[in-house]
Amino acid sequence: MVIVEGVAVYHEGSGASQYHFNMLKQLRFDGHRHYYGADSFDQFINRPYPVKLAGFHVPFPAEQGWLDRVDQLYDHVDHFYIFCSELHVRIEQQLRTLDREKVTIFVNGTLNDSFRHAKILPWMDWFTQTLYFYKDLHPGFLDSRLYKDTKPLMFDALLGAQRQHRDFVFDWIQQHNLSNKIFATYYHNIRTRLDNNPNFAMETEGVEIIANQKFSHSIDQVLYYGHRIGISCVVPLTVYNQTNYSIVAETNFDNHYNFYTEKIVKPIMCRRLFIAVSGQHYLKNLRSFGFRTFDGIIDESYDLEPDNHVRWAKAMEQVNWLSQQDPAVIFAQAAEIVEHNHCVMFERDWYAEFSASLDQAIRPCFQGLDLREV
Repeated sequence: MVIVEGVAVYHEGSGASQYHFNMLKQLRFDGHRHYYGADSFDQFINRPYPVKLAGFHVPFPAEQGWLDRVDQLYDHVDHFYIFCSELHVRIEQQLRTLDREKVTIFVNGTLNDSFRHAKILPWMDWFTQTLYFYKDLHPGFLDSRLYKDTKPLMFDALLGAQRQHRDFVFDWIQQHNLSNKIFATYYHNIRTRLDNNPNFAMETEGVEIIANQKFSHSIDQVLYYGHRIGISCVVPLTVYNQTNYSIVAETNFDNHYNFYTEKIVKPIMCRRLFIAVSGQHYLKNLRSFGFRTFDGIIDESYDLEPDNHVRWAKAMEQVNWLSQQDPAVIFAQAAEIVEHNHCVMFERDWYAEFSASLDQAIRPCFQGLDLREV
């Protein structure tokens, strides 16, 4: 453990930045030199310290104010650490304005266009959030509740709120007469309550709705067997026990980045073959994290296609093809892959990896400082 003296740290955005700094296992900072948000902004700028660092958690929905404060701080700070748990079009555009020296950006996914100056590193926050109940609190929970044999329906397509690529999937299912083979739900409107909504497949066993919640978005929280958890992180056991494979219609489909959420974590945790309807290189970049996908069983060349509608059509053609195959045969072919993916998801400590990379990104700023080992 190293105790760091003479370093001031400015934090902004939902408490995430200070949490990550406090969770560093081998570094400790003087708590009196932490500054939190706009109320301490001027103090941080005006007080002299040998080293100044700044950590920002990117707000969602996107707003401009935090970028203005980065600009104001830029000449006063030795290095910036940007934590981005939500990747969306406007936020990705904002991150591009930070392609500057002295900036390290941690993102929940991948940015597909290279940065010249800023360093880009992964922070797989949705992996950590979704795994928490099933790995840390209740290991073995899924294995004791999931059916291992083939099921009567081919796919689940839990499409959630309205998006262009989800419209495409929903319409394809109807147009190709797949409704009798696919468990599909699509609730479209995020202003509609989700409990008792026939267009939203929500687990009921173990779920308790928290009082006075609007409960109109899948990120809203419930009590699940007594633990507070986002409803989107609850594995749809009832649906999975009726279906063999998953259509993953991710949150976004922009080709400039890939955003990996609970939507891909859940089928991986449950050893399921999946087809991804998302942005270009979604599968390629997923493999960069150590996972395997299903080329050789199905044709995954759709992942290389730059045109959105062509890519989605190619992906859905694989849904068509799989829906005509014997699932017992496909299960046997995919068994090694889904087991590998399950192990990667559960055995890696995604937060510890992120925290170690944050530690390594911070340490170069301490050159010339007296560090105290304890």
